[in-house]
Amino acid sequence: MFAMKAIKTSAIVLVLAGCMHARGRSYTDEDVPEGGLLGRDSVDLATLTPEQIAALVTRQAKDSLRLERVGFPRRAATIQDAYFVTPDDIAAIQPRTIAEIFKHVPVLIENPNPMGRRPRGGQGCFLNYVNGIPRRERALSELDTFLHARDVMAAEVYPPGQLPPAPFDRSSNGSSCTTVALWTRS
Repeated sequence: MFAMKAIKTSAIVLVLAGCMHARGRSYTDEDVPEGGLLGRDSVDLATLTPEQIAALVTRQAKDSLRLERVGFPRRAATIQDAYFVTPDDIAAIQPRTIAEIFKHVPVLIENPNPMGRRPRGGQGCFLNYVNGIPRRERALSELDTFLHARDVMAAEVYPPGQLPPAPFDRSSNGSSCTTVALWTRS
């Protein structure tokens, strides 16, 4: 299913590049293929070379395959009462920080309190995983210290009261905390 989405998205990119001038945003030069056009703040898709278009299509296909391997599309299709932020959602949001990825996820809207900014729900209990590996950060904003929002491909959020599925069920208090899983390109 995710592979089909990547093919469909790739076809749309090719049509846009050939038929019209569209504008997109890219925040860094790290994802720029040789030739450099993709690193500018504004990209005219009609001016992309075939190599640059191929690089975009290849990256989308790799992202889809990686997410398929870790089970993201299967969980997104079968688990109810959880929130899934897809690659398309992230592209639409164009986040500069990790917290911006979750601005539409109700259980992760951060609220200030005496202990600092914490997610709502579960008394601020926050478990997070990056590429399936547990992390110790206590707030979304702390994730920005080691992870760039542009590297995040997808995310999963399991609210308090719901036992998250494997591989995110390693904690004994998993059902009483908000569990966040980020999938990155790195």
